[in-house]
Amino acid sequence: MGTSAWWRLRHLVGASCAAALLAGTVGVASAEAVPQTTKATAESLSAAPYETCTDYHYDASGTLIWDPPGCTPP
Repeated sequence: MGTSAWWRLRHLVGASCAAALLAGTVGVASAEAVPQTTKATAESLSAAPYETCTDYHYDASGTLIWDPPGCTPP
């Protein structure tokens, strides 16, 4: 192999290592950016009271508002 072939091989290996390192870093960063659901979060969502709406009204812009707030519409 000539000198230029060794030079190309070294740069190809270096670029491959850099690409693998960058891909791993991006993968870890994106995995850390995903919100984690904990047991306490899941329990608090499932423990929400199930209350059926008893009344409704329209606000000034004409949007339907159910009463009491946070209820489940029929």
